[in-house]
Amino acid sequence: MNKRYPSRSELMHIIEQQSAEIDRLRERVEQLEVDLELARNDRSGPKPPPWIKPNSPERKEHKRPRKKRAEGYARKRSTASSQVVHAIDRCPQCECVLQGGTVKRRREVIEVVLSPAEVTEHVVVERMCPLCTKRCVPKLGIKDGIVGQHRFGLKLLALITSLHEVGRMPVRRIQEHLQSIFGLRISVGAIEYALHKVATKGAAAVETIRQQTRESAVVHADETGWREDGQNRYVWVLATPNARYFEIGRRNNEQIDSMLGKSFSGIVVSDFYKAYDHLLGEHQRCWAHLLRDVRELVGRYPKNRSLARWAHSLKLLYRSARASPTRSLAERRAIRKRLERIATRICQPFIDSDAPQRTLCERILRYVHELFTFVVNHQVPPTNNEAERSLRPLVIARKVWGGTRSKQGSIDAMRRATLMNTWRVRGLNPYLEVQKLLLSPQI
Repeated sequence: MNKRYPSRSELMHIIEQQSAEIDRLRERVEQLEVDLELARNDRSGPKPPPWIKPNSPERKEHKRPRKKRAEGYARKRSTASSQVVHAIDRCPQCECVLQGGTVKRRREVIEVVLSPAEVTEHVVVERMCPLCTKRCVPKLGIKDGIVGQHRFGLKLLALITSLHEVGRMPVRRIQEHLQSIFGLRISVGAIEYALHKVATKGAAAVETIRQQTRESAVVHADETGWREDGQNRYVWVLATPNARYFEIGRRNNEQIDSMLGKSFSGIVVSDFYKAYDHLLGEHQRCWAHLLRDVRELVGRYPKNRSLARWAHSLKLLYRSARASPTRSLAERRAIRKRLERIATRICQPFIDSDAPQRTLCERILRYVHELFTFVVNHQVPPTNNEAERSLRPLVIARKVWGGTRSKQGSIDAMRRATLMNTWRVRGLNPYLEVQKLLLSPQI
């Protein structure tokens, strides 16, 4: 008896039925996951005010012993600058003389040596040649520890700059610190002039960093508020893998154009601020900003199941984009187009409705072609965290200092921020780099 096999049309019909069933089950699983998440978050009892940070989940005790590491991470001993040997000369019981012995243990003690500041008086003597009557006066310079017309030495200038930029100490706190630690009495104006001297000396290096950011293939851009003599300004940052460039100005298109230059053709990673829309070339919009807004929206409507399912679908789409395998360029472009179609399908039904997610859906559809650039180009990250982290020290400094008092003070602050942050991402010591900067020839 001959066995009958299904025809091609019958097989295609079976595949379509199974695909539809898989899609139905996938939607059901997503709905059940959303319902489970809502059930976990729906806690009875009064909720704390929104300004109170919720407690972190309690840590579970390890039932099994920790797995041994292949490599030890214990604290390494420092190189000893001196050594003191401790041994007992006589036995405490019978007074017998003791000699030799073996090392029982070692104990490391780290201490810093603080000494008062050294003040060197350079006496310049003029001498006259007895033959030609020429007056001979020696010239003082870097080899004598003198930086320009300033009375501070290299180490003191580097220390003041490091305390202000790295330690984020205000000028008056630096004044108190130098007096209490080194017994050095310096006026506030002298400290401000020292900071101005370092910023002026680094102007050429800052311009070089600016040019390097313009030539980078991928640039992160962001901005934050600033106060200059009581007026609102904005600090902009351009971040690349090995450089940070800061500039202060207005929050408009002209500002970012002047920073990047007219010939910039790289990829800009940014948030959804419209000042970046007119830039030519590719864009990558920050998924961290988008998902943060989605999370806040879900928090405002905790019982809206439609919103929760929409947010869950968007998170799954992002995870799918992050997990896309490394393939050929043509395949990555096809994956990007597929992800854009899915994002459009997720958001399109809410455009003409009064759903809470309508505004975010409009944003996603407006920038849908700029959300998945990182899928095609693996050098582009999906978030703008590089620029966000670069601005964080200045945001803290703004809270400590309160801003700057003049236009020149703002320029100096941005120059020092550019130098310090660039040295940090390059793994260099800011204290030593300031000394090298001051030793470099004046341009």
